[in-house]
Amino acid sequence: MSDFIQYFFNGLVVGCIFAIAAVGISLLYSVLRLVNFAAGDFLTLGAFITYFLSVTLELNFLLSVLVSMIAGMAISWFLELVLWRNLRRNKAGTLALFLVATGVALMLRPLIQFLFGTETRKFNIDILKTYDFFGARIPQTQLLVLIFASASILTIALFIAKARIGKDMRAYANNPGLASVSGINVDRVVIATWLISGALGSLAGVFQGLVQGQFNNAMGESLLLSFFAAVVLGTIGDAYGALAGGLLLGLIMELSQLGIFFGGVPSNYKPVVAFATLVLVLLFKPEGIFGYRARKV
Repeated sequence: MSDFIQYFFNGLVVGCIFAIAAVGISLLYSVLRLVNFAAGDFLTLGAFITYFLSVTLELNFLLSVLVSMIAGMAISWFLELVLWRNLRRNKAGTLALFLVATGVALMLRPLIQFLFGTETRKFNIDILKTYDFFGARIPQTQLLVLIFASASILTIALFIAKARIGKDMRAYANNPGLASVSGINVDRVVIATWLISGALGSLAGVFQGLVQGQFNNAMGESLLLSFFAAVVLGTIGDAYGALAGGLLLGLIMELSQLGIFFGGVPSNYKPVVAFATLVLVLLFKPEGIFGYRARKV
């Protein structure tokens, strides 16, 4: 019982981080039809900026997180103005966007390495303090991440459902042509999408750095494929599906270590479990868990 509680709790924490990162990727795809291969690098950048502010400059940790989110938003906004907007105006094709997105990721990675180095870093937060819960050992850092990540997910869901800009984003994603002629400010929707994606990427990076205890400049790159798996699992382009897909994927990856599953899957094989789950789901429901099959005419 204690093992189940331990892995289930770990799965919730990992799933919340996956969900936050996945919804940022999914929003960009649903609105702009752009696969953001730099999403993992935004995670890394968010963690390093927070480290620099909170540890090197000794600023308040929450303030440091807020500034890192603003930095992620600013970089996303800058790339939209100088790069993506011009590509859309020139009617760049899917392959061109794919190559440019890959190039942005390849430029950000050495830039992060140049600015922050390759050394392993960790936040000035006690990672050894734990709480007993029915025999399971719940780390304080993971408990805090779960609380704040859950609040972030709830905020994201309410924002998309209730806020005016959230409704405009959904309308534009469903039918760009109709949304444009119905009075929706397309530029405002695009900018908002990039700002939200940048903020969520930085926030997920801070959470991941806290959970890992330490991190380096390869953190986001190593998680990128798992984030894409969560997006596809939940249904490509569906923000709520990305939230559900991230949570589900995190739970499955952690619970797979229980002894009842062929003695338990070793922790270094958890990404294999993630993609095996994705393949199985897509074999039986190729549109994703939140998708629906197109009706044949």
